[in-house]
Parts: sequence; structure tokens; C-alpha cells
Amino acid sequence: MINIGLIGYGTVGSGVYERLIETKEQIETLLGSQIRIASVLVKDKQKKRIVETDAMVTSDWHEFCQAAEFDIIFEAIGGVEPAFTYTSELLKKGVPVITANKKLVAEKGNVLEEMAKEQSTYYGYEAAVAGGIPIINALKGTLMTTSITRVAGILNGTTNYILTEMIDNHRAFSDVLLDAQERGYAESDPSDDIDGFDAWYKIRILSRLCFGEWPNVLDIPRVGITELEDWHVEIGERFGFKIKLMAEAVQEDKKIIGRVTPAFLTQTEALANVQGVLNAVVLQGDAIDQLLFVGPGAGKKATANSMVEDFLYHERSKDTTRRSILNNEKLSASSIVHELMFIRHDQREQALKWVKLMNVHVLDTCDHYEGEGWIICNSNSPSPFKHYPIYGDISSRKRLEAVHFSEARDALI
Repeated sequence: MINIGLIGYGTVGSGVYERLIETKEQIETLLGSQIRIASVLVKDKQKKRIVETDAMVTSDWHEFCQAAEFDIIFEAIGGVEPAFTYTSELLKKGVPVITANKKLVAEKGNVLEEMAKEQSTYYGYEAAVAGGIPIINALKGTLMTTSITRVAGILNGTTNYILTEMIDNHRAFSDVLLDAQERGYAESDPSDDIDGFDAWYKIRILSRLCFGEWPNVLDIPRVGITELEDWHVEIGERFGFKIKLMAEAVQEDKKIIGRVTPAFLTQTEALANVQGVLNAVVLQGDAIDQLLFVGPGAGKKATANSMVEDFLYHERSKDTTRRSILNNEKLSASSIVHELMFIRHDQREQALKWVKLMNVHVLDTCDHYEGEGWIICNSNSPSPFKHYPIYGDISSRKRLEAVHFSEARDALI
């Protein structure tokens, strides 16, 4: 008999319960043992729940722990505390824990992994990265000895939906954000999504899996989409670019560096056509060239399915090992060679002086009634103007018939 406990019974927790019940027969056949959901820990025991359960429901931690000798725990409450305290106690007892809590994993994953290692148990966080994409178990399974040189992706479905709507349907940011909240894609407080925190947590977790170490948070700067203006998106579209919130990490001289930032993608980029609420992860390496994983990044069913599959992966392999990390000594820190810089009309003279002073090469310009967009070669001198990276081959951008060139073009190019 495999005794299971659930910590949290909200959207994700109830989804895990439903998934376990729906697939109970298949799970028991695969594992050769019966499963039993022994107890559920909730914040408010009296709260009426959409999904009823036959398991013992309690809001008392000690009562929960005494319900059974647990073989596996699913943690689905979110945030660092009390999830960290609960998880720590369980791992110290040798109880495997599976989580979808990306903030906890990003902030405390190194500590929790060490606890799991000391007790020869398992801390699984497949669902914390991209709910419906089996990226972690691919890294630990079929890619166990494959050297990864770069990991990048679209890791937040809410922002991808917002940016897709801004491009495809020419909608304003504020309008789409409200729509996303009404559809349930964004929370009433959407800051974790639109300020880039969600993607930031996930790329740090992916860095750990790909490169074998947890990155220093200072080496992965974060920029959300809140400072992205509608006219920036429109200029990018005139060049034929797609705007995405990109997360990227590479390893250089054994140091992991990366970023989370809005970026413009050319049509040559695999991630350019990942639309709506979908997430995607790209892995690059000498032996694999480029692998693209696409799927739902969140949602009740996708996340619950990922957690249950993580459980099955562990039970069938009893895997407490990690990838064999085979990275090159030195890798290119960035694939970015061009940026799209935005100048308001009253900043034009200042911008002209800056590019000449810093000897910045301007390749193309585009005019807009709110300002201008200049494609520049990536400079070692940080631009004082709003700018975002361009991923891909810019020779594929739209040309004369589609682009309204700015008055500065002749002076710059």
C-alpha cells in the first residue's frame, strides 16, 4: 500500500486528487501496489470545496502527519512559508515530496535538495517549471549525459497571452491584462507574471537542472513587461518581429549567467510562433543542436498531471540521482548581437549624439508618431534609452515596403 498525503487543496491540490482518482487503476497496475490518499492538509477545514474527498481533511499539521506513514507527499500551497517548514520536516524524515511551488524551489531548492540527499529521498519539482512540459524528467532521463550549452524559453503563459493579443489583435496592454484576469489567466494581483518573477523563478530552476548548480540571483537580472509600451510592440511588428518575455541562461567560465526580459524575435526563431498561453523551452547543445518543448505552462489539469507523472517516475525508478553534467569549459554568454532601441521624438538629438560618441552601429530605423525604433548592434556601453534584445537573423526582417523610415535614417545609416 502506498500512502499519499496532499498539502493544499486549492486548484492544484484538488487537481492532483482528481488525477490520482481518475488514474488509480492504471497507477496501481504500473506500480504493482495499491494507492491510498490518507490525508489532506488545508488552511480552513470548514471551507466548502468544489471537489469533495473521502480522505481525512485537517488544518492541523501534527494531525496530518499522524494520519499515516506517508510514502509520498504532494505539496501544492505556494509561497515559501509554511511550505518550506513542512517540506523540511518531511524530507528529514525521509518522506519524498513532489511540488509545483516554483517560488519555494527557486528560493530554497538548494537547501531542500541537500536535505533530500542526506536522507536518500526524493524532492521532485517537475511541475514547478512548466506545468504541462516534461522538461525535468527529459533532462534526468533521455538527456542524462547530454551537455547543455544554453536553455531559453517562454516560461509564463499569462505574459505570452498578453503579448500575443497585443501583436495579433492590436490590443492595448491594459485592455489585454484585464481580459487575462477575467479569463483566469492572471491573478487579481498580476505582479508575479507581468514583473517577470514567475519566469525568473523557472529559469533559475532550469539552470540548476542544465548546469548542475543554482545560479546567483544577481547574475540573472529580471525585467518584466510593465515598461513595454504599445508603440514599442507596433514598431517591432513593422519590422516583422514578435515580442516575447524571454528567459535565458548559459554557463561561461563555470559561472551561470542569464536574464529575463522582453525581447523581439525574428521569424527564424523557433520560439517566435509559440502563441497564447503556451509555454516553451529550448535546449541547445553540441550533440543535440536544438530541442524544442512546447505545452501548457499552467492550469489545473496540466500541473496536476505533471505532479502525478513525477510521482510515477520516482516510484518506478526510485531515482535520487541527478544528471551527469558535462558542460564545456567556456561557452558564449549570449546569442544577442542586435537590439531594438526606442527614442521619443524629444530624445532624438540626444540619441544621435550618443550613438556617435559610443560608435554604435545603427542598421535600420522606423518612425512612429510616438517616437522612433533603431536596430543597433549590441554595444558594450549600456544604452540610456529603452532597449530590448533581438533574437534571430535580422536579415529576415521586413524591408522598405513595410517600414516607415525615420528622418534620422540618412544621418545614421
